[in-house]
Amino acid sequence: MAFDSFKFLPRVLAEPLKVWPYVDTSGEEIPWIDPEKPVADSTVALVSSAGLYHKDDTPFDMDRERREPLWGDPSFRELPRGISQRDIRVNHFHYETSHALADYNCVMPLAALEEMLVEGRIGGIPEHHLTFMGYQPKAGTFLRETAPRMAERLHEMGVDIVLLSSG
Repeated sequence: MAFDSFKFLPRVLAEPLKVWPYVDTSGEEIPWIDPEKPVADSTVALVSSAGLYHKDDTPFDMDRERREPLWGDPSFRELPRGISQRDIRVNHFHYETSHALADYNCVMPLAALEEMLVEGRIGGIPEHHLTFMGYQPKAGTFLRETAPRMAERLHEMGVDIVLLSSG
């Protein structure tokens, strides 16, 4: 089944993007590092590309994306562990965000992670999880600056394993 990442964009923005030359990475090796300790002893964090943010935090820059359709906000946000649904906001043009606004667990399964901790399947959960806007058609800034900062932040929080979820 084909995935239409432009489905929720206005046609005036979507049509020019459909001819954007995407980079084919299918022949590249997937980066992998074996965990240093058992999952049951590891601190596990979630990182989501769904564009979630705390209501009191700075929203992702959708105004600039409206002006520059080939730009995606390369920044990231932190969500505190235990955040309530009423404190979640979403900025993203490239998926139907109403589901995330109704239950953020559909794009960032924090409740499932908490269950895994209670069941003893993981060793810990950090005080914050990370989220960014996955639409990055020109990913240079995200790859050179944001991703390393995210990795550094996860390391500071003592995270052993990161699970990526998507919008």
